[in-house]
Amino acid sequence: MFPLFIVKDQYGLGVARYLKSLSENRKWMGPNAAFLGFLEGSFVPFPMEPLFIPMMASVHRRAWLLALWMVVGNVAGAALMYALGARLLEPVVEPLMATLNMTEDFEEASKSLKENAFIALFTVGITPIPFQVGAAAAGAVGVLTPIFLFAVSLSRGIRYLALAGLVMLVGQRASVLLKKYEKPIFIGGLLLFIGIIAVAML
Repeated sequence: MFPLFIVKDQYGLGVARYLKSLSENRKWMGPNAAFLGFLEGSFVPFPMEPLFIPMMASVHRRAWLLALWMVVGNVAGAALMYALGARLLEPVVEPLMATLNMTEDFEEASKSLKENAFIALFTVGITPIPFQVGAAAAGAVGVLTPIFLFAVSLSRGIRYLALAGLVMLVGQRASVLLKKYEKPIFIGGLLLFIGIIAVAML
């Protein structure tokens, strides 16, 4: 069930119900998946698995298709945060990070990005730092746009497609397995992706 406690303002219950309704609308499931992916990549600082897993489970063998919708939306959301970090750091991003109590995360992400942009962006999906914080920090420190887009597309693609694969195998139980084995699943997805690329090149 979607955890309604994730949003604490006076409109939080309505927002949570609205998001849950998007995950249950089969007619517009693809675009809704992209929209939820966009929110997770931009302004929503918590994982969307409680919504994504039931969506994927409802289409089962076509879960990979929803995963692709989510990747597109998520990368678009990340691109928005990147642009805000690059263009509106002081008037928008810094106050937003302070409001969300993520200033330290933003500073840590900025430091990591300066040291190795690609690795930092690629691994942000499995670190405690929220994804959108890393995306905004990438814009703020001036990470090259092609590197940013490639890193986040690869990272998020592996994440969502690995999740889709898990759902296709075990259905609703994926949420429990994902919580317990998040890093191994991500690494397994990465190795599978590298294997596919290697076979294609050969």
